[in-house]
Amino acid sequence: MKKIKIDTKTKICESAKKLFNEQETLSITTNHIAKEAGISPGNLYYHFKNKEDIILYIYQNLSKEFESLNSFEAILLSKNPIQTMNENFEYYGKMFYEYRFLLRDAMVLMALYPSFKEAFKKNQDKRINQIELLLQFLIKENILKFSQKQNLKRRAKLHWFITSYWQVFASSSGEVSKESIKEAKEIFFEFMIYPFLSEKGEKMLKEF
Repeated sequence: MKKIKIDTKTKICESAKKLFNEQETLSITTNHIAKEAGISPGNLYYHFKNKEDIILYIYQNLSKEFESLNSFEAILLSKNPIQTMNENFEYYGKMFYEYRFLLRDAMVLMALYPSFKEAFKKNQDKRINQIELLLQFLIKENILKFSQKQNLKRRAKLHWFITSYWQVFASSSGEVSKESIKEAKEIFFEFMIYPFLSEKGEKMLKEF
């Protein structure tokens, strides 16, 4: 069977991701990454300036992968938005586990690396706006019901907080795992979605 040739930049990122996921991100150096990738440190520095550059590139890959799902658009176009939302979270879980060090170490990485913090904040602002628009849609379609005084911007921030920062909490008492990622999904639906389903939303829930 013919082996698929992986370009050096991809090999570096995959090696870095493996080491970051398995160990503490701060303990991994560019020399460790080069050794794992089977290349010289000089070859690594030809592709990346430093570890910050590698982490930023990996984060950008995660963002591109997330964007490719078109998950918000899928919910808006779905006949059953609650089911589609649930399916989206299944995809998110697999993807987040692959990049779990970013969820686990997000706060530390933002404190250390300005370029990562800038990219993370830009992405965070975009996602919160998308979540707020999605909430407006679900209310308009009479799928979710909130009190008239509900601040949707704050609720959108809370949605983002649970899905993005839960693994920071999980890592304080153990490892980020498939189970902890699944737990974040269950908590999100249990406290942020299910209690606010309208009769129409309840019916959608029972359909899957």
